[in-house]
Amino acid sequence: NLESLLEMILLVTEIGELKANPKRSAAGTVLETKLDRGRGPVATVLVQDGTLNVGDNIIAGPVVGRVRALIDDRGRPIKSAGPSTPVEVLGLETLPSPGDSFQSVSDPAKARQIAMFRQARAREKSLVAKGSRLTLETLQAQMADGAVKELPIIVKADVQGSAEVLANSLDKLSNDKVKVKIIHSAVGAINESDVLLASASNAIVIGFNVRPDRNAADVAEREKGDIRQHSVIYNVTDEIKKAMTGLLEPVKKEV
Repeated sequence: NLESLLEMILLVTEIGELKANPKRSAAGTVLETKLDRGRGPVATVLVQDGTLNVGDNIIAGPVVGRVRALIDDRGRPIKSAGPSTPVEVLGLETLPSPGDSFQSVSDPAKARQIAMFRQARAREKSLVAKGSRLTLETLQAQMADGAVKELPIIVKADVQGSAEVLANSLDKLSNDKVKVKIIHSAVGAINESDVLLASASNAIVIGFNVRPDRNAADVAEREKGDIRQHSVIYNVTDEIKKAMTGLLEPVKKEV
């Protein structure tokens, strides 16, 4: 149905008289971001209006940068990207979030001022949210208040078979009060992306025969995330069961 889709897009464009001005400053949306070992922060953006040029100062969400290079959808470097063009942008200081809007600005000082204001706002929101992170210790209290309906869990294991068995075993623990929801299951060490996903979705991270890498451990400590490491599947299911019935002993730390 690709031909029908393209035909419908053209039809909507004609009827809606959708137009863009390639002569104005670029504006658009961040589609995807990644941290490339050789190229640094890379953002895939869609230019929706105006033209983005190499050397432009841009602001994407709370992140500023100067366009060092533009890569088109076929991996070729280009000098500029007009309306309706998806491109990879190199030159941002850090990674923006997918869905953030971006604009090119003529004054780099003004861009940095806007970014600092947005970063302060985001920091305030994260500080408010950190105090309410879900852990297995607080699960029973939230169940009693009627606040928890789902227990989101991220599963990381050393092999695919273990990940599948563990995910299926945990999924079967759902009861009338709490539904266990596996939002991500994969093979490999617990990385920064897993912790950030858990932070965004208020989930518990369970590692089976794997450990968090250094970045993940630092982010988990900063975000107050709950990471559980096990080597026996029955211990994992037993711990979740106890948490769901309020029998889990509190964790004591000696500092």
